[in-house]
Amino acid sequence: MHEEAYQELMHRYEGYVYRLCYNFAGNREDALDLAQETFIRVFKGLDTYQLNRAFKPWLRRITVNTCISFLEKRTPPALYIDQPSADGTTLGDILASSRDPAQEFEWKETGRIMKEALNRLSHIYRLLIILRHQEDLSYQEIADETNMPLGTVKTYLFRARAALRKEMSGYYAWGE
Repeated sequence: MHEEAYQELMHRYEGYVYRLCYNFAGNREDALDLAQETFIRVFKGLDTYQLNRAFKPWLRRITVNTCISFLEKRTPPALYIDQPSADGTTLGDILASSRDPAQEFEWKETGRIMKEALNRLSHIYRLLIILRHQEDLSYQEIADETNMPLGTVKTYLFRARAALRKEMSGYYAWGE
């Protein structure tokens, strides 16, 4: 029975898990390894899953924990901005709809600068930005996912945005 349930879960959520892993890892090979590791952990933990609770948050927590373990063991990963956001829009979609070559260049350059700036942030700041701005989680959901107090999540997100702004300030004339 577990094997059939496992296969159904993999089929239903493999794209979601892979996308989340890719956002953390920044490359296909590591994302595939992380997704596989996530599903191994899911399979091992199926007996502990509480049927009266939503599955996707449980799966996301396992995925995020797997990715955090990975990030702690290696240098800062590349984070690709041209991945689908929570609404499915990518920077590539925006660029494709643009007719102005100067605007297209500006978007590409902004994406490159943003990617580099995000990669210079600590893994916890990167994690919080991904969960808030790509996964579209509320502050409370992030607190639940990361086992952090709500106030800490808010403080760290504030600091993460400030750090990102500082990293990008050399390219843009934003006020301090």
